[in-house]
Amino acid sequence: MKAKTKFIVSVAFSVVWLAVSLLFARRWAEAVSEFLPAAYVWWVIFGIALLPGFLMSAMLVSNLLNRSLPRLRRTSMPVTILMSAHNEEAGIARAIRSVFAQTYAGRIRLIVIDNGSTDGTACVVKNLCAEAPAGRTLELVFCRRAGKSNALNKGLAMVRTPYFLTLDADTVLEKTAVQNLMNHITARGSVCAAGNLFVGNGGSSVIASMQTYDYLLSIAAIKRYQGSYGSTLVAQGAFSAYETCAVREAGGWEECMGEDIVLTYRLLSTGRTSSYEPRAVAYTDVPESLGGFFRQRKRWAMGMFEGLAAVPPRRQPSFYARWFTRVNLAVIALDLAYVTGFIPGVILALCGHPWFVGILTLLMLAVNAAIYFTLYRFQRSLGIPFARPLGGFLLFLFFFQPLQSTAALAGYIAHLSGRGRVW
Repeated sequence: MKAKTKFIVSVAFSVVWLAVSLLFARRWAEAVSEFLPAAYVWWVIFGIALLPGFLMSAMLVSNLLNRSLPRLRRTSMPVTILMSAHNEEAGIARAIRSVFAQTYAGRIRLIVIDNGSTDGTACVVKNLCAEAPAGRTLELVFCRRAGKSNALNKGLAMVRTPYFLTLDADTVLEKTAVQNLMNHITARGSVCAAGNLFVGNGGSSVIASMQTYDYLLSIAAIKRYQGSYGSTLVAQGAFSAYETCAVREAGGWEECMGEDIVLTYRLLSTGRTSSYEPRAVAYTDVPESLGGFFRQRKRWAMGMFEGLAAVPPRRQPSFYARWFTRVNLAVIALDLAYVTGFIPGVILALCGHPWFVGILTLLMLAVNAAIYFTLYRFQRSLGIPFARPLGGFLLFLFFFQPLQSTAALAGYIAHLSGRGRVW
């Protein structure tokens, strides 16, 4: 089945889902409107049930139709890896050694750009140079101008290979990660390709444990969905591959909150494809505190706005890129409805007024459960180990979305008000 057919089938299914949901929603809205303003009631029902049901049912069907992975030609093309580092003394050795341990058939040149570190990052990197095995080289350069984008642009000027990878200094590669990602981007001809991130520090705190399932299920589902149509909207800086000439033509990374998001949008605007390789796995560290999580997700929300401002949906030449960037606009409405409707609805239900906890809410939970189950089985089929904390899953089910939507809403407000644009 061709990609276009799969997309049409998935959207058709979601339209049917929406039509059935509207039948329930009408009676639901009429009943609740006896107690609350009708406009508010419909806004909440649309935001917490109808719209997410439409989007998530389409994603579920699409991922089921695209569940098989193609066999790719093994490449041995030399590749460069750029690693920006700022005060990463504690963990950068693990990231570098994971590059040394790669089973990649070609040569790997790792360039670490020290971005104004004040700890022992540079000393650690220098000491590791002697450990580089055959076919692997490690270089250290300095970028005094603060900002990850500045560090990466300095590294980009040193790249001499047709493709390069970015890798965060707190991210550890699975042994076949580079091989799988390079096989993918060279075979698919994508301008960039995102790797599959698992959480590496899930056992460090309850907040990190909760994020284990966000990366394993939610983020992976979205990237698979978008990548199936050549329109992955975020080739994350933590671990992704890029075509060197295309990134240079796009001007490299901009100095902003979401430099990887803006770059991906600009690369898509050239008419090329951006994809996702689930077999290229890396383990990244996530925020361990509630405050760190809130700041990260707020920054991501601001980065999404920056991407949409840099390249509005109408300027994306691909139909699929336009579709998914417009879906991002819908996500803003979902977050707003969740904060202004679902959370108050739960509070009302606890007080004996279950006005917004009805059958459509249960149907949404069923769709979520189906998506999570299929994604969990898919990730397990890759044969790559990952943590599965039960407590983290329960936290993810009941507490993740309120925290995520609240942080995202704060990011939207900060962007629109012009505040918080500095790290």
